[in-house]
Amino acid sequence: MIFSISSSLDKATKITESSFNGLNIWERQHIEEWVRTNPEMLGEDLLVVSIEFDRFINSSDRLDILALDRYGNLVVVELKRDSAAGYADLQAIRYAAMVSSMTIEVLIPYYIAYRKKYYGESLSEIDAKTQIVEFVDSDSFAELTNKPRIILCSEGFSQEITATVLWLRDSGIDVNCVKITPYKFDDQIVIVPKVIIPLEEAKQYLIDIKRKEEGTEQSVRKYRAKTMKILVENGLVHEGDEIFLKNGLPTYIRYNDSDPIFKATITGKLGQSNSVKWQKDGEEYSISALAWKIFKDLHPESKDPGGVNGNWHWVNAAGKPLWEVAEEHLANNTPKVST
Repeated sequence: MIFSISSSLDKATKITESSFNGLNIWERQHIEEWVRTNPEMLGEDLLVVSIEFDRFINSSDRLDILALDRYGNLVVVELKRDSAAGYADLQAIRYAAMVSSMTIEVLIPYYIAYRKKYYGESLSEIDAKTQIVEFVDSDSFAELTNKPRIILCSEGFSQEITATVLWLRDSGIDVNCVKITPYKFDDQIVIVPKVIIPLEEAKQYLIDIKRKEEGTEQSVRKYRAKTMKILVENGLVHEGDEIFLKNGLPTYIRYNDSDPIFKATITGKLGQSNSVKWQKDGEEYSISALAWKIFKDLHPESKDPGGVNGNWHWVNAAGKPLWEVAEEHLANNTPKVST
């Protein structure tokens, strides 16, 4: 229940709950556009990568919204106007299965097309890859996982769907239910979203359990801050420091100390695409995007090198990979947990 409080604070007016059907609001024309432009309506930070995705082999199905979460999982978003729309769970499972084998390389053209259509951007492959990689909160992110998540979004959910979702979650399938309720307020409509599965009180517990079950320190550490953020904020690198692309290079690349292609300087910035300045062209890049570009440009056939962790390939003046510098700092400054 929602109330509007007067400016004098002496009167509370109940705002009437309504329905999408009663307000003549439609799934594709209205709700999809609201969620597309405000994905946080689904209860988390998401990068929308495609709308009305229909590039399925031997199928005419159309996925409402395809997005990416901060952990590198594709997210299948299935929208329904009301709880009477059945089989939303089955549809979403089918779509998740269909995109489960998708790679970043396959995803990039769809993301480029989406940004062009809705934002008028003309992204290059490297720009698109940079946006995707930088969105994920992990320096070790190299490829999409093969377990897409599912978010069901509707005005309501039947008992059959909620029971199915709870069973799927218990079976290891990550499915969320987000209830969106419309309210009529004077001549405006107010939308109130609420994640009903999982319950907010249980969300952090479930995240902690998931991390624990992953088992290894490496899988837990993928949630740490980005390497450049650790380096800059702790004074481990400084603006103007020179770095060199020379560690773990592909076999078709031979390092040349006199070639500016292998040199960059730290900018001290922490944006999505400005942490280093390349000596070859004077332009700013994210450290992984620059390594990816160089590997691709120097390949005899200009092949996509796949996921690249630039912090492993770029080294400081002492010859130590930036990734190792950050790891050593974390190891020396992380409180030990007693067992």
